[in-house]
Amino acid sequence: MLSLELPIIPPEERPERKDAAENRHLILATASRLFEQKGVENVCMSEIAKAAGVGKGTLYRRFSGKGDLCLALLDSELMRFQDTVLNTFRQQTADGLTGCQRLNWFIDHAVHFTDTHLSLMVEISDVGSDQAVQDINQPHFWMEMTVKALLQQIKDGGELSADLDLDYVTSALLSPLDARIMKAHRVNRGFSTTQISQGLQSLINSLCH
Repeated sequence: MLSLELPIIPPEERPERKDAAENRHLILATASRLFEQKGVENVCMSEIAKAAGVGKGTLYRRFSGKGDLCLALLDSELMRFQDTVLNTFRQQTADGLTGCQRLNWFIDHAVHFTDTHLSLMVEISDVGSDQAVQDINQPHFWMEMTVKALLQQIKDGGELSADLDLDYVTSALLSPLDARIMKAHRVNRGFSTTQISQGLQSLINSLCH
């Protein structure tokens, strides 16, 4: 069985001063409370600063914008998701599951993770810079790199066509998991997470042989 090397989201390395850490915790707790009360899309940065009792300068020194703040709120959940993925892949490898079976499992869980945290991930996606899109800390980019690693292993194992364009196929499979597209599919089109997951898995199964 081929080994699989997945991208790892690096932990925060630089220690914070006590006052900075306290401000960060206060801002995140305040934002989380306001988001729960009013909805993520209905709360602006100025409102968070006012409710937290900090100046806008303090807020923006900690977080460059609302997307950055939402990414910080999602951090612990994303790390748990990553740990679950890594541990499950190890067990699946030991159990002899094929690469396509593991990819189907990952896609299903990525769909449900994105849907569960959709409001935060929409704000994160709206950052919009090329740097953010290619940042391993961004949940969608990490998912994309994970799928590409799986597809590469599947291809190396002979389950995929040797001339398959992995870059494009990876992007195509993950496009529906872009939070903005997911929101349109869930809210505007009324697709369920089951429909989205099963549809993507059917595409994966059509590629595998």
